[in-house]
Amino acid sequence: MKAAKKGKSEIIWVLIYTKAGQEIKANENLQKQGFKTFLPLIAPTNKDSGFNCPVPIFPRYFFAQIDLQLDNWTSINSSYGVSKIVMFSQKFTPIPNNIIKLIQNKLDESGIYKEEVSLVDYQKGDSVCIKEGRFAGVDAIFLSKKSNDRVRLLLKLLNTSVVTEITKSNIGRKEVVKNFKF
Repeated sequence: MKAAKKGKSEIIWVLIYTKAGQEIKANENLQKQGFKTFLPLIAPTNKDSGFNCPVPIFPRYFFAQIDLQLDNWTSINSSYGVSKIVMFSQKFTPIPNNIIKLIQNKLDESGIYKEEVSLVDYQKGDSVCIKEGRFAGVDAIFLSKKSNDRVRLLLKLLNTSVVTEITKSNIGRKEVVKNFKF
């Protein structure tokens, strides 16, 4: 990996390891000290979670750009929320610029990755949690589609298994989330 050069300066991206749950505060603190940072965030997809705020894609990690000749990079390790700079054998492990660009290209204009969620029909053998009706909250195994509005499920009740038919709308559709990948 070649580091960006400004005159005699050598600028590299490094990985910062933070204290638990301190990624955002550590990131802000380094920015206040004049470091260029990159904290990729992801929007939560679970509607039932109660969390609406974006969370770090890489928990406890974010990236910082340092100039090896000019920056006082030693202050990073003692910054609020920072645990340490990730290094191997007392040497910096530079993150290639193309990796940073690849991650940045997956984010929207506000710097947040939004997972694609699609709804699909259940397939034979899928685990199902019944959402509505008299069996609401009961876990079952999807067996088959009986008609346009009815499905067959295998319910596990009182140490026995029972095959039943219920309205398709009582189980809804299966959410498939396209996860963050390089």
